[in-house]
Amino acid sequence: MTNPQTHLVQLQKALIPVSRMVIKFGLQCHEFKDNIEFAYIQAAKELLHEEQRPITSQAIAVKTGIDRRKVAEYVQQKGNRKGFNKMDLVILALQKCKAGGQKKLSSARLSQIIDSIYGQHIRAKAIITELIQAEMITPDKSHYRITDVLHQKLSLQAELADEVDITTQRLFETFYKKMFGENDVSLNQKTVQSSKIPPRKHAEVHTLLNQLLTDFQNQVESVLDEYAVNVAENTYPKIGINQFQFSENAEKQPS
Repeated sequence: MTNPQTHLVQLQKALIPVSRMVIKFGLQCHEFKDNIEFAYIQAAKELLHEEQRPITSQAIAVKTGIDRRKVAEYVQQKGNRKGFNKMDLVILALQKCKAGGQKKLSSARLSQIIDSIYGQHIRAKAIITELIQAEMITPDKSHYRITDVLHQKLSLQAELADEVDITTQRLFETFYKKMFGENDVSLNQKTVQSSKIPPRKHAEVHTLLNQLLTDFQNQVESVLDEYAVNVAENTYPKIGINQFQFSENAEKQPS
C-alpha cells in the first residue's frame, strides 16, 4: 500500500508549477491560501449537492476541515469577492493617477497608496522595488515617474490567469497518475491532444469532438444502466467516467 506521506510529497512537487504561475500572476501566499479555501468550500457544496444532502456551513466544515465560522464568512461574501489581487490594485491606482495628469509621484505619496492597499503587511519599499524591476515606474530624483509600460500590465495578468488554469489542469493530471499509478484500475486517466491544428479549424474540431463525446457518454450510460440494481441513489460508492474537453486558446481563436 502506498504511504500517505508519499502522496503529500508528490502533491507538493506537483504544486510547484502552479505556485510559480500564481507568483508571476502577483498573488501573495496568503491570497493564494484564501482562494484555495474558497475553492474547497465550493467543491464541498457541489459534492453535498451530488449526494443530495443539505448544504450547511457545518456540513461544509466537516468535509473541508475549515472552521465553520470561516465557511459562513465565505458564503456571506459570495459575489462580493475582489477580482483583483493587491498588486493589480496598486497598478490601477497608478493608472488613475496618470490619467488624472499625475505622471510623477513623490516617495511619500507612492508609499501612502501602497500602504492603503497592503495595510502595511508588506513594506512599501519592497513593492516599489517590484514596480521598478517591472519597469512600471522609474526613479526621478525624489519622485517616481509612471512609465508607459503600466497599461500593458493588466492585460498580461489576464493572459497569466488563463495560463494558471491550464497549468492547474496539467498539475492534477500529473498528480493523479503518480498517486494511483499507471496500472491502478480505480483510475484510468489520459489526455489526448494536438498542437498542430490551425486555430481556424478549432471550431470544426470542437464540433466533431463534442459529437464523439456525446456518443461515448450514451455508451457509458448504457453500460452503467445494465449493471445498476433497483436501489436508492448513493447506496454504493460511485463508479463511472468524467469527461473534459478543452482548448488552451478557446477565447483567442479568430472567427
